[in-house]
Amino acid sequence: MKFLLSVLACCAGLIAPFLQAGTDVDEKTAVASNQTATEPVPLDLFEFQTAYVFESDLNHGGSHGKQDEIQSEFEYGHRIQLHDKIYLHLGISYERYDFGSTHAPVPDHLQAFAGVVGIDIMHGKDVGAFIEFRPGFYTEDNFGISSFDVPIAAGMIFVVKPDKLYLFGGAYASFLQGGYPVVPLGGIIWIASDKVRLMGVMPDPKLIYSATDKLDLYLGGQLVGGAFRTDHNDSIQPRKLDGTQVDFSDYRTGLGLNYDLTKNCTLDFSAGYSIQRHFAFHRAGENYRTDPSPYVSLQLKASF
Repeated sequence: MKFLLSVLACCAGLIAPFLQAGTDVDEKTAVASNQTATEPVPLDLFEFQTAYVFESDLNHGGSHGKQDEIQSEFEYGHRIQLHDKIYLHLGISYERYDFGSTHAPVPDHLQAFAGVVGIDIMHGKDVGAFIEFRPGFYTEDNFGISSFDVPIAAGMIFVVKPDKLYLFGGAYASFLQGGYPVVPLGGIIWIASDKVRLMGVMPDPKLIYSATDKLDLYLGGQLVGGAFRTDHNDSIQPRKLDGTQVDFSDYRTGLGLNYDLTKNCTLDFSAGYSIQRHFAFHRAGENYRTDPSPYVSLQLKASF
């Protein structure tokens, strides 16, 4: 960690002049040129999200019954200034997915309890570059060494044309992830006009129309989920799914609105279709997928 801090401290002076937008890619703060660098850096960050995905068939060589999903997520973070624009980011995160019962040998819930340790290089109130570690337990119920993981994410924004076009580049890695342990990240941010902008960055790409100063309407997609370790189960069939690894993903698309309740607090509501929920037991060679179904989602963000 000391080596990482020294490298980032040395690079910050070179990187900062070119950073115009946040890798947090918050729709309201994408272009730092519209906000001066003198804006105070938010030190306390809160986020809460809940979503419900309606029932649809879970398939694996035929239907195994209907399944719905409830998603719940909470995160709190605090920034500590280390030097100039460099901040230590510490926090705690909890997310949970509950699933309806079926005949399939898939978990009825998955959860992750993790700490957040990272470095943010700030440009005003925006994150210009970051690296983040999330050590914690990613499991059904057994919090042990087999379910411990340290997902790592890093990235930054590159200015192509100030006030108009930006590129995002980065990477994500997880030891538990069974498909591709390291995934490159990329995206584009295009400010078409004062009213229209494209936030084409995974896992939450959006085409946004600003109806008023406080209200945004958008068409977007969302990818939620993660890599988890399932519990040991002596009765599960096939036996190779006993205590194995699973990548869960939920691909969604829909319409939404983002409303500023106050200067520091934003409410986001969306509804649409979950294209597919996917339980990928990569190391066991088994896959279970659902048919499309409607979803609704509510998210609250605050920063002070």
